[in-house]
Amino acid sequence: MTRVCCFGAYDRTYPRNRILRQGLRRAGLDVVEACVAQRRAWLRYPTLLAAWAPVASGCDVLLVPEFRHKDMPLARALHGKRPIVFDPLVSRHDTLVGDWKLHAASSGQAGWNRFLDRWSLAHADLILCDTWAHGELFESLGAPRSRLRRVLVGAEDAFFAIPPPPETGPVRILYVGGFLPLHGVPTLMEALAALEQRASSLPDYAVQLVGTGIDHDQARAFAASRRLEHVEFTGRLDYADAPRVFAGAHITLGAFGSGEKAGRVIPHKLYQGLAAGRAVVSGDGAGVREVFTHGEHLLLVPRGDAPALAQALAHLIGDASARSTMGARAHARAREVATPDAVGRTLAAAIAQVFP
Repeated sequence: MTRVCCFGAYDRTYPRNRILRQGLRRAGLDVVEACVAQRRAWLRYPTLLAAWAPVASGCDVLLVPEFRHKDMPLARALHGKRPIVFDPLVSRHDTLVGDWKLHAASSGQAGWNRFLDRWSLAHADLILCDTWAHGELFESLGAPRSRLRRVLVGAEDAFFAIPPPPETGPVRILYVGGFLPLHGVPTLMEALAALEQRASSLPDYAVQLVGTGIDHDQARAFAASRRLEHVEFTGRLDYADAPRVFAGAHITLGAFGSGEKAGRVIPHKLYQGLAAGRAVVSGDGAGVREVFTHGEHLLLVPRGDAPALAQALAHLIGDASARSTMGARAHARAREVATPDAVGRTLAAAIAQVFP
């Protein structure tokens, strides 16, 4: 049996690596972990060495999970010529410079993060991408196409087990997330303001915004200034409680940011809504169209286009049949491609190519 060791200072509660670990086990692979919480390199590397020691002898493949670019050199040094799989999930430069705007494009930090992208990708025998659109970005950073494999993000079992939406009460629209720039929260708030202006012509509805993050305070201030009566901010949510919150929703929201990154990715929240059998609205892009069909599995609107988003939400608020039909198709498609079992089979097949 092939033994895969997940290696690095990754967050074990993060959905991506949880799904990969569970999926690999269901595909028949043995999965062990060398995981530490320490993020500072001069302390992290010694603790990683200690975590690696008990599992090193029987390990066939090293899997470095999402965001752990800085752990790739140590992984290569420890694993020698044996296969290393890297699941970056994002480019550091794309996220910190292009999306979050934390560093100017000409800054030393921008150059450093681009170097980290290239450096980490160069150490991998197999590189995972969540969409081929995202894979093209990794190619531009030096990743050979021959080393890339698409492994979808997917959703955990609990989201597939969520019961149908409530039959009484207001139509509930749900955003769950970190209020990140790629989510396009300012676009969403403008759309909700436009929706509020036509509320009297719509069935009763309520919008729940769950989480905190970069654009959270700005969104709350906008809602207060526009007196958005149908919008509620509920703050941080324990991840284990997310299925309960999705269970109360009729419509769930994806990402609407106008940046290039938003067009490449399919965020967790989108998979979770589809798995739950909800009507999902998200921003259009090459990434999501690789897997899902507009008008069949979900509604896609131009990213950054608040009027188009408001129109899509108004349509779904007013048409229960459309919500039900789309939700059923979404759930069926998610079961085909996005369960932990499906994700695990895809990754296991990719690993078999580098470790027959």
